[in-house]
Amino acid sequence: MKTKQKNKSIYHWVILVCCILTLMFAYSTRFGLAQLFTAAILKETGFATSAYFLSTTIASAICVFTSPIAGKLLRGKYMRPVFLICCVGTMGFYACFGFCHKLWHFYLVGAFQGIFAMGACTIPVTVLITNWFEKNRGLMISIAMTGISIGGTILSPAISWAIGSFGWRKAYFILGAVSLCVLIPIAGFIVRRTPEEVGLLPYGCGETTVSGTAKKTTAYPASNWNVSLKEARKTPVLWLFVAAGFLIYFSSCILGHMSNYLQSVGFQAAYIAAFISIYSVVAIFGKLVLGHVFDRFGPKGGMLFGGGTFVLFLAAFLLVSGRLAVLYLAAVLYGFGTCIATVAIPIMTTSIFGAQHYSELYGFISAFTMTGAAIGSPAIGLIFDLTGSYRPALIVLIVLTLLSIAAVFICTDMSRKKSEKENQKS
Repeated sequence: MKTKQKNKSIYHWVILVCCILTLMFAYSTRFGLAQLFTAAILKETGFATSAYFLSTTIASAICVFTSPIAGKLLRGKYMRPVFLICCVGTMGFYACFGFCHKLWHFYLVGAFQGIFAMGACTIPVTVLITNWFEKNRGLMISIAMTGISIGGTILSPAISWAIGSFGWRKAYFILGAVSLCVLIPIAGFIVRRTPEEVGLLPYGCGETTVSGTAKKTTAYPASNWNVSLKEARKTPVLWLFVAAGFLIYFSSCILGHMSNYLQSVGFQAAYIAAFISIYSVVAIFGKLVLGHVFDRFGPKGGMLFGGGTFVLFLAAFLLVSGRLAVLYLAAVLYGFGTCIATVAIPIMTTSIFGAQHYSELYGFISAFTMTGAAIGSPAIGLIFDLTGSYRPALIVLIVLTLLSIAAVFICTDMSRKKSEKENQKS
């Protein structure tokens, strides 16, 4: 009974809510909602669009180098101060965009923001979920990731109102201040790196029935391999997995081109807006469904579902021209398929490599996923510039997604063999 009380408490759910809020105010504000400022900034400054967006590329490029560092810093006893500093640095510098007047100002602020960003978003959130939840870990990560979609839904009209009422500069200040008011208490006072720090156990740890026997579970367990980053670097499993992560994030960059593609095949703004609304709503539930699939069927089942729906979305996009029904079908498929970029990598890291060294492994892997995110969008744009059509790019992305699915299958089999060897040793 004592164990049961320790592995289920209100604090577990407080941590989950904190993770949702962190992604709402430290992630969605800087990615999905950043586009709300673009039109006003370009209108006032007269910057070329490509030159302005270079600030985002600079931030992403710096994240490639800071991801492994953040992963190492967030694994130890200084997790809370590192998390706090990164939250203040990320959203503090984000607010500083309101002071920018010249292009190099945006580049400089973007660079400083990139230094702190990885320590304030997905890495600390997934570290907390991995440490605090043993049962239904995939589902809990998925619930936390809904903060990205919820943030976009709730904060979008508020930011649009602030820009229209006060101008984009003051809107940056307001958003930065509100975000810090939410993030500072979370990082500085509420979260704890592990449940053991407050006398608890991970959620679902060591559950027993009334008779004292272990509860039967259908959840897919974390790997028993529990390999360190240093050891994993010597195996092909890690390098094949980071290649899969790179391809997943590279392919996800179609997001930035979807509106332009739909316009090029004849859809009006109202239909494009409906498409975005549909997939945004579906994505909230899609994350939950994908997390459950990963918990129930493991990396193979989760990747087959998530990657498969993404491939079907790309195929539907190829055939969307002049077909309204296909457009809405593509929106639903994308709502499920897009979740592999945010949900799959952290869940599969634990399933394949184990939870013991999760933080440093996920930080290292994030360097490669961020590289894919940094070069994917310009690469897709280059294909469009060279061919005059997005169709060749869509075909390439179908192939790359299928390769990522195959890579995950191979990694899972290799990890299982490693786990079996560890079990034999023990």
